Amino acid sequence: MLLMTITAKSLSTVSAGVTRVATIGFAGAVQLVRALAHRREVMRLSAELDERGLKDIGLVRSDIDGALAASWLDDPSAVLAERSRTSSDLAAARREHALRHAGSTPMLAKKADIAVARCA
Repeated sequence: MLLMTITAKSLSTVSAGVTRVATIGFAGAVQLVRALAHRREVMRLSAELDERGLKDIGLVRSDIDGALAASWLDDPSAVLAERSRTSSDLAAARREHALRHAGSTPMLAKKADIAVARCA
């Protein structure tokens, strides 16, 4: 009786381990297929858009080349999304900096005084 209990427990542990390994393997296969599909889409994006179109979405040609140079297992669209987000954050910081310092320039202050005088 004890031998049957030990055998049943060890077999259930083996099946759980096999299930876990199969799940991890399946997830890896899904990730690989997704990365390959996204790689194809990024290659198509590179072929269809010119520099102006890429700039509209916050990228440059070297961003796409860098994303495609990554490993085949990596998703190039994630690399592009990060680069685009970094570029837009940098542009927003530059705009904020320019707006903060805009009041200190005499020419802009003079234009602001003229605009206020016209409204009064």
